[in-house]
Amino acid sequence: MKNQYKIALMAAGLLAVTSCAKHDPIGDKMEIGVEVPTCYWSVGSTACKAGENFTFTGKYYTATDRVPDHSEIWYSVTKAESAAATVKLAGTALSYTKTVALSDTVRKSQMISSFAHSEDLWNGYEYEVTGSVPTSATLGPVSWQAITEWDQENFEKYYPEGFDTEFKAEVIGYLTADSTYYNSLRTVYVNYAFTNDQFAAINAKYGLSFPTDIPNDPNDPGAAIEKKGDLWYATTEASDDKITGYYYKTVDGNGNTVIIELGMDPGVTQDEDGNYWKGEQRCYPVYDSCPWVFCRYDDDAGSIVRAVRANWMEGFKELLTVISFPEWIYDSTTSSYTVVFTRDYSLDVQFKVYDRDPKDSASPSRVGVAYDTRTITLN
Repeated sequence: MKNQYKIALMAAGLLAVTSCAKHDPIGDKMEIGVEVPTCYWSVGSTACKAGENFTFTGKYYTATDRVPDHSEIWYSVTKAESAAATVKLAGTALSYTKTVALSDTVRKSQMISSFAHSEDLWNGYEYEVTGSVPTSATLGPVSWQAITEWDQENFEKYYPEGFDTEFKAEVIGYLTADSTYYNSLRTVYVNYAFTNDQFAAINAKYGLSFPTDIPNDPNDPGAAIEKKGDLWYATTEASDDKITGYYYKTVDGNGNTVIIELGMDPGVTQDEDGNYWKGEQRCYPVYDSCPWVFCRYDDDAGSIVRAVRANWMEGFKELLTVISFPEWIYDSTTSSYTVVFTRDYSLDVQFKVYDRDPKDSASPSRVGVAYDTRTITLN
């Protein structure tokens, strides 16, 4: 048989690198330039049920002046977690999902199984060992999603601390930053069961005028939704009898557009083309709406546009904080909460072969490590 050798070589530039591995086969078992066993291998499958064994086939040979001693399977354990939640209370206009992911080595690489060498393993070309390696049943995958009853204990066990607080802050930030999510804010206001006392408290604090006569009959929640739907209104088609005032736009020193409302200013006139003016200033109509909506004709858009007035946003922001995290993520169409948590484990597996000097039993073993690290997913 023609002998082949695997020589452990290091470039001079690598001599300055310090290894932090606890078990360094090169540093612990051999010197630079010595011959080590040549080995390669394969696994029966890249997936294995947690608690069961996976199989492998390893092949190896050594230098003519060495004899194989034994082979080993080593592996580390990696945990991958993903936690997500999607807002549902705000309707389809706001599509927001918060996701966090973590991947971490939870068990460092260690020897799991050892296989004694035997001349019976010779296949005519090299030694060939087959075996099975155990895994832990505690490393099975975990899934928590599409739950129909809220479980705070599981949420705290699976999700990182502060996830719910950050989620609420981000959703409320979207809804109250400006009128980008006007329809979503309206959906929350209309469909969530805010109490009249909560409205009254916001009114007193911010000098607002939220209605405080919303029906609060738990046996007829639809009555409150219908009433609040009627109370949040805005003109949808341009009509002279719906005009409640006028406005014009100007630009401040920083280049920002500023809207100036005039109310029903008698100084506003209309020309023969239907355009509104106050002196040389072009004006546009403001239309009838609920107190917190600025409903106006926008010349750039060429239509009526609606926005929540800026001086109401702080009141809305505080009002929204009373909504709990589970209420934000409850999907009424599926009667479930939109949490999606998964945890999976995988093994990074190595095959190692040790040899020895047949003339000196006290000589240190040399170790060869198969080039390929196999990853096995536990299911």
